[in-house]
This record gives sequence, C-alpha cells and structure tokens, in this order.
Amino acid sequence: MPPLSRSKSSGNIPDAARLELGLPAADWRYVRTCWYVASMGKKSVVPITVALILALTGCSSPATPAASEPTPSTTAPAAELSSAPASRFDVTCADLVSSVELETLFGANDYEPRSNWAPSVSPVKYAVQNTGGVNCTWGNDDAPVAGIPNPAYDELTVQVLPDATAAQIELHVGDHPLGDAQPFGDSSGTTCFAHASLCTSNIVVGEAWIEVFLQGANVADPASDADVLALVSPILNTVAERVSTAAASNTAPAVVAVAARTDCDIILPAATVQSVFRSAELPVYTTYHSGGWGVMTGAATLAGVTRCIVGPAGSDVSLANLEMLPHGAWAFDPAQVQSGVWKNHEVVSVAGVTEPAYLLCPIGAVSACAVDFIVGDDWVRLGTFINGQRPIEAPDRDQVLELAGHVASALE
Repeated sequence: MPPLSRSKSSGNIPDAARLELGLPAADWRYVRTCWYVASMGKKSVVPITVALILALTGCSSPATPAASEPTPSTTAPAAELSSAPASRFDVTCADLVSSVELETLFGANDYEPRSNWAPSVSPVKYAVQNTGGVNCTWGNDDAPVAGIPNPAYDELTVQVLPDATAAQIELHVGDHPLGDAQPFGDSSGTTCFAHASLCTSNIVVGEAWIEVFLQGANVADPASDADVLALVSPILNTVAERVSTAAASNTAPAVVAVAARTDCDIILPAATVQSVFRSAELPVYTTYHSGGWGVMTGAATLAGVTRCIVGPAGSDVSLANLEMLPHGAWAFDPAQVQSGVWKNHEVVSVAGVTEPAYLLCPIGAVSACAVDFIVGDDWVRLGTFINGQRPIEAPDRDQVLELAGHVASALE
C-alpha cells in the first residue's frame, strides 16, 4: 500500500495573534495547544490572550488574586549543580516508542528520542523529571517561523507522572473527562483535531498518569477526527502497556513533594517591577490554581514550582512573570548545554549570579523576552513581553536583566 499523503495544518488560530501577543514563533505551538486544550468541552472558545498566559504557566487556569504571606528565603548557594532524580519508571524513551511506530505516525523519518527539546525548555516541563517522571519528545525543528505555518512540523511528546493521586486526576477530569468509550490503560480521555493533524490524550495506568501530544499525524487528505484517532490509537495502547510494565519493575524511591514558595512580594516586589518598567501605577499579583491540570502542571505542583505574576490591575497582560524550579539547576549542567537545550538563547550574565544565564529576547522581533538563571540549586525563569505592540529594543533586554539582578539578590 502506498504511504498516505501528508495533510497538515497549523490549526485555525491565526499566526497574526502570535505577533499581537508578542510570543516567539518557536513557542507558538504551546499557545495553540493551550487554546485547544482549554477550549475542549466548552461552549465558547477560550480567548487567545488567556491562552498565552496559560502557556506561560503550563496551561493552568487563572484564579483570583490572593495576598501572599512573606516567608524567609531558604535558597542557599550550591557547590555544584544538582542532578535529575532517578526515574520512577524502568523505561527509556527508545523503549516507549519504536522507530517503526514513529514511521506509522509521521511517515518516513529519522527521528531520535530526546528528553529535552530546545523550543520547549522551561521549569514547568523539567518538573516532570524532577518528580521522577518520564519526558520524551520525537520530531523535527520545523516550527513556524515569522508567523508562517509550516505543514512539515512533526512532534510526539510523551510525559509520565508517577504516583499520581486520585485527587490530582480528579482535578483534570473536571475539565477533560477521561471518558473514552474504549479506554487506553485503566481510563483515558483523548481528543483529535483533523484540521490540525493533532491529538492530545490523558491515560491513567495504576498510579501513572500519561499525557501524549501529537502534531503532524500522517493522515489522508481529507481526514476526519476519527481518522486521526484511528492512526494514533495503537500507539496509545502500546505506550500504556509499556508504562504499566515499567512501573511494575521500578525500584527507585518516590520523590518527596516540595512546597512552592508563596512569598512573591519578597521574590518579585511589585514596587521593583514598577520602577524597572516605569509603570504609571503599582502593578498587582495574580496567582494560579491547578484547574485544567495536565501532567506538566501536576508535576510542577509536586516539584514545588513557584509562580509569580505581576501586571496592571484588571488586565490579563503581565509586566513580569517568574517561575522557579527547586533543585532544577541540573538543567544548566554541561551535558544539558551540549545537548543543545539552550541553543536558541544568548549566553548572558545576571548581577549576583555566578553561573551563565540564558536570554531569549531577540531585538527587532515582536516577541516575548525571558532570561533563565540559577540561584543556589534552583532554576529561575524571569519573563516579560512587550504586549505585541512593537519590536523588542535594546532597552527592553536591559530591563529584564536588571529585574533579574533584583530577583537574584532577593533569593540570596
């Protein structure tokens, strides 16, 4: 039988919205994913501006602002970078999905598994491994450039969270019921979009929570949602079986949950943000709850990822947003750097930080602006964006680096 023809599209979210929101093209797919996931089962489409903020915080849902209680800083300098905790699953990425199965999904390819992928490097994604979970990606780097959709873009990501509690799963079920008529694993919820060649699936096997994201499905043109589901179903069944087997043979101890910090007013003072960005009014804090959970946000909670977001009152646009992953400094070790995780970033210095920092803030682009750095043994990401109104200028980079120095000082 001849191979099926490629029929891919980037979905029906206009790339012009990416420019309006000021998000890098390489990260645009995450906003689209959040938009699709957040809109599933809802009578109206989630606004794309909300999807941006969801993407910046792992597709969680916004809650009402809450006052934070100051607590003493506990971050201390580390003599050497930490290492990722041992996996709770006796399985490698190559064990989860074979080359033959990848060919079924995408057609002929030479994709190799990678646990860390430059366009999606973030504290929230690395939190999966910090909890002893599995994080595997296959695909190419043909992400949209300059807002132009690329139908050649392929990605398969499989993430597995160990020791998932019924309460965590119930939070996810509330938004996206695990209601597949013929479930994968013990229970599952799967949604496919033919017009985007995209599928998302959440699968529960014992205490393992599996999340699968697929884009670039090799389906015939025209295709239906059912066609895409039929293509991916065998892979979902196989992944569920392999995770179940790997969990049964696991001997690594469970990773102890870490509590996130709640002292955003100490870490990222509103008055400092106002001063650095020359805001006319004192900005306010917005906190996030775990509604609309996925594996990444579940892992972020268990790993103690701290999130601080500061912006104008009554607006869903932030002036500054911070994520901090405790014991996440291993993402900056030489092996990670050599793997190309930071290849899209510029090596910079942050005042008060001894290790190199990584800046993604391209001058001339209508883009987000963020810097990643280490304080003690923790990974800090500080981001801002110019609200998509104009290209980034040199002073914008100076501002985010200046604010990063204030954050580093507050965490010492």
